[in-house]
Amino acid sequence: MSRAFRLGLAWLRTSRQSVPIYCVGAIAGVTVYYLYNDQRIASRRQQLIKRRKEPQLDTAISHEQYKFSSLNIGGRFVNPFETWRDKTLWDFVRWLCTRTSGNGLPKDVLELDRTLPVATPHFSLLNALSRSANVRSHNEVGDSVEYAEYPAPSELDLRSTVTATWLGQSTCFVQMDGLNILTDPIFKRRTVFSWLGPERLRPVPCQLEDLPRPDIVLVSHNHFDHLDSDVVRQLGNSVTWYVPLGLRDWFARRGVYKVKELDWWQESEYTDADTGRNFRIISTPAQHWSGRNGLDSNSSLWTGFLVKGAHSSVFHCGDTGYCPAFKEIGAKYGPVSLAILPIGSYEPRWYMCHQHIDPDDAVRIHQDVRARCSIGVHWGTFMMSDEHYLAPPRDLATACAKYGVLDGLFVAPQFGKTRLYFS
Repeated sequence: MSRAFRLGLAWLRTSRQSVPIYCVGAIAGVTVYYLYNDQRIASRRQQLIKRRKEPQLDTAISHEQYKFSSLNIGGRFVNPFETWRDKTLWDFVRWLCTRTSGNGLPKDVLELDRTLPVATPHFSLLNALSRSANVRSHNEVGDSVEYAEYPAPSELDLRSTVTATWLGQSTCFVQMDGLNILTDPIFKRRTVFSWLGPERLRPVPCQLEDLPRPDIVLVSHNHFDHLDSDVVRQLGNSVTWYVPLGLRDWFARRGVYKVKELDWWQESEYTDADTGRNFRIISTPAQHWSGRNGLDSNSSLWTGFLVKGAHSSVFHCGDTGYCPAFKEIGAKYGPVSLAILPIGSYEPRWYMCHQHIDPDDAVRIHQDVRARCSIGVHWGTFMMSDEHYLAPPRDLATACAKYGVLDGLFVAPQFGKTRLYFS
């Protein structure tokens, strides 16, 4: 890139008489470079996918894992799945020009209160299932009313109890085997800055400081709606961060070094210092992309995570299109106690299908990974696609009926409502 840039500058110096020509030439040169580079990477990607279909010499991993291992070409990660298709600038422009507006959002806030109610997390339960060092002071008003049907925390077996509290988008506070897990954290009102990016439809159910302190944080990729820099600064090195390949340097530039960077199928062990319990954190394949600006596209990987304890397991999918890797995840690591699967941001399908699953795909993944229960996230928070804002839970119910998933095994949860599962 630097050589092409120098050549471009040398050519442009010959046309100093005209500033417009200088600017147009610079834009044209950079555009041609990126188009050429994208074409070269796409061609190389197809060659490597074809080669991976052939039997491999390394028998330490299955042929499916070999086919679905991460792929980096020229410093950029690419999807190794035949189900993926790169989007062009024309695709993006076409989508913008044909977008429907509004997503059916009501102008009356009271109507939003009715259709997307926000619950208060079950703080007393969350604290009871946390180590004493993680417990924070909080307001428990509402616990006794909203969770009257829940068993008392003293009656629960810590080893077999899993809690999941959805806080919007893909942010969940999960507890299993005494471990506190935070996924894809974002607590901002908007995705990018306080004044830039899609705005939340509903207020966040609670702030980070209201929750028991997380032990680990799982970051599936670096998009703004999945990685809040304010949360990174707030938690810093007080937790262990698990991130995909290529993202550690981003944290290091912010003074955060307690980071485990994982490639697909790579595992890391986390040991609870107080209880001595061991957990396996496994990075799993996903079909997506990464980037926080136009210059770092796909410079880091994207991933799902599976956390396995002695009695329970939780699968955090992250953003993905449907791909055959999920069957391999289920075959190798299933069954899964609880899966956290995205069910929103899927219309129009011609544009979104390669990067975001719809509820039908989500139910297929629920079955592929052999999940006992699943919750649907990544909907009703930031509207960044064209479906009606209430379509995801309706389409999920239809898909569950289609594939024979029993009522209650795969739900679209209420914002802030702490759900209880037993492994």
